[in-house]
Order: sequence, then structure tokens, then C-alpha cells
Amino acid sequence: MATTIKDIARKAGVSISTVSLVLNRRGYVADETRERILSIIEEMDYKPLHSARKLATQKTGNIGYILWEGHFSEVEMFYSQVFLGMEYAARKNDYYILLTTVNDHFDPRQDLPRFLQYNDVDGVALAGRVPLDLIHYLDKHAIPFVLVDYEVPGKNYNTIKIDNYNGAFRAVESLIEQGRKYISFVGGTFIHPSIKERYRGYKDALEKHGLLNNSYLETYSYCEDVETSRAIGEKGIKKLLKSRPEIDGVFCCNDTTALGVLSGIQSMGKTIPGDVAVIGFDDIPPAEFSSPKLSTVSVPKLDIGKEAYKLLYERIHNPNIMPQTRTISVDLVIRESSQTKNKP
Repeated sequence: MATTIKDIARKAGVSISTVSLVLNRRGYVADETRERILSIIEEMDYKPLHSARKLATQKTGNIGYILWEGHFSEVEMFYSQVFLGMEYAARKNDYYILLTTVNDHFDPRQDLPRFLQYNDVDGVALAGRVPLDLIHYLDKHAIPFVLVDYEVPGKNYNTIKIDNYNGAFRAVESLIEQGRKYISFVGGTFIHPSIKERYRGYKDALEKHGLLNNSYLETYSYCEDVETSRAIGEKGIKKLLKSRPEIDGVFCCNDTTALGVLSGIQSMGKTIPGDVAVIGFDDIPPAEFSSPKLSTVSVPKLDIGKEAYKLLYERIHNPNIMPQTRTISVDLVIRESSQTKNKP
């Protein structure tokens, strides 16, 4: 016989309403009581059915949104905007989007998000770089999911991609067309496929215009095997400018890194865009309000979220359809950090 909420309350010595508060993470429950209830829930393998909707349709009306905690910060606003896009789209079908984060050391035996433990979502959106063990868990348990701005080589999963390659190519080409000849790339880890594609676009634009030689990439690129950040941008451009003061353009893997590059260039007494032009990628809100205002590749983050929801909703209600990959187009936005420099 299945365990009920009454069984949990009886064993914990509390009221049913107290157990309900813990399950729904609402209201105040003393830490000691909360931990006791959670331990009993795990011990009795309780799987709550939260609504009559689930009883009637076998659907919870919930979708999980899982984000690596390294992406969830005040400076990295990209995936928060994607989340909002999903939330807006979900309202049409009376779905709720439940947000949580996971860390690098994810172990499905002990770190599984609670909405997965309790079978309380119909599907999951995985935003950005998330642990492969989590993807394998969802695949193994046939839980519908969509990858957002991420890919797994050799696997055919439902995926929402950004046109990273063409966006980067256009950005670098715009610098070349201004007469910039010594264009750097500053970025973080290549674990993320989006950054790989942006770097490939950077390289191919240089090659198309005859700037690439055997040592160009090694000389003018700064890539560190850590998550992107302002600190990486500032550190990278300072190191490059010290060894290569002729640098007159920088393409950054994203805006967060580019904001650090702006600071680094200015701290070395160079002007933007007079001495060095800078272009980022993503068009996060601070880009328009930096000093100077940052040129960037604009990614329609709300549209990504909406498209991710649509694809996941289709998968939930048509489980036998083949996985799809949908690519979202981008636009180059020129602001103060990248203006026309007369060709010599």
C-alpha cells in the first residue's frame, strides 16, 4: 500500500499541514522538524501526488528548469532571461516553471532536484552547461527534456541552439571592415559548445580576410579553462596588451567577459574604440549601460525560452516524436565600444 501524507505526519509526530508546508517549501517550519520530516519522506519512499490534475491526467502541470549554479549569479543574466521566456510561454497552457540549480559534483543518488525525486514535473529544461550525469539520469528514466544552449557530442537530444558561429563571424568581420588588423579573442572554457562555435567564427572570419597565419591565434587569443567572468576578461586583455600592444580589436566570448575587457583596456591608458574596439556576445542588460556602451551580438533570450518550452511541451504530449534541434538567429548591435575606424 502506498505511503500517504498522513503516514508521514503520524511517524513525524506533526500535523498534516506541517508536512504539506515542508513538501511545498512554504511557511515557517523549524529546521529540526523540517529535517526530521524530510528524512522520513526519504525513508518511506513517499511520492506525493500534489494535485487532482495529476490524478486525472497523469500530468503535474509543472516543468523543471535546471541551471548549473555557476551560471546563476548577479553578473550572468543570460539564463535568467531564458527562464522568463519559458515562464511567459507556459502561462498559455497553465504550466508552472520550477527553477533549481545543480553543482559540478552532482550525484543523482544524493543531489537529485526535489521535483525529480517526487515525480513532480512532466519534463525538464536544462540550461547551459549541466552535469552529464544529470542528462544521463533523465535519458535513462525516459523523462522528457530539452537542452538549451548546450549539446552533447554524438547524442541526438531535443536542443535549442544559438547561431553562435554566424554571430561571431559577423562581429569579427565588422571589426576587419573598419580596418582593424590585430584582433584578439578573450574567453573562458571551451567545455561549453557555444564558446567553441564563437571561437570558430572568429577564426574563420580572420581566415576569409587573409589575416590568419601560423602564429596569429596563439599570439592574439586568451582562453582560460575556467567559467567566463569579468575577471577573466580583465586579466586576459591586460596580458595580451602587454605582449602585443598593437592589438586594435577584441572579440569576447560573451558580454560578461567583455565588461572585464573594457575595464582592462581603460586601466592600461588606452581608449575605446579609438585604440581598441570591443565586441561582446549575448546582449545582457549591463551591455547597454557600460561605459562605453558595449557593441555585442544580440541573442533573443526570451525567444529562446519560449521555443524551449514549445519543444518540450510537444515532447511531453507526443513522446514518440523524433528529437529536434532548433537554431535561434542573432543580430549584431553596434554601440560606442565599436565604431568605424578609417582604413589607412
